[in-house]
Amino acid sequence: MDLVAGLAREARHEALEYRGGERWLATEAAPEPLEDHFRELLADPDAVLLIGVWEKSVVGYGWARRWIRLDGSPVGRIGELFVTPDARSVGVGESLFNALLLWAGNEKLVAIDAFVLPGHRAAKNFFETFKMTAHGLIMHTRLDQDHTT
Repeated sequence: MDLVAGLAREARHEALEYRGGERWLATEAAPEPLEDHFRELLADPDAVLLIGVWEKSVVGYGWARRWIRLDGSPVGRIGELFVTPDARSVGVGESLFNALLLWAGNEKLVAIDAFVLPGHRAAKNFFETFKMTAHGLIMHTRLDQDHTT
């Protein structure tokens, strides 16, 4: 769990470089201790946790969880998919995503969703290569700023 938690901390540090990263960390990212979060995922029959390996090193991870929509249909929601920058061009992310798709198919889910930070164009492009499209935006403003026009 320590290797995956370390990668998750790297992902969180990187998220702060993008618009929406601070909000994601405060509202949607799994909280510390991350080791406990990943243990819980492994024990959850409605979740999957995968690691990506390249040249005998763990360089990525991805996890998803079954989620039931209001209409009763089951979907997979990718909680996180992260690959270290050095391994982003060698197919690790694609392999992780394909494994998540396989899990979703085996679970008889009707769709799979992923959250992407609005400022992270490379992540958006990555998911679009799998024919995923944006279906919503979260609008946000801090209330300690002037909002007059």
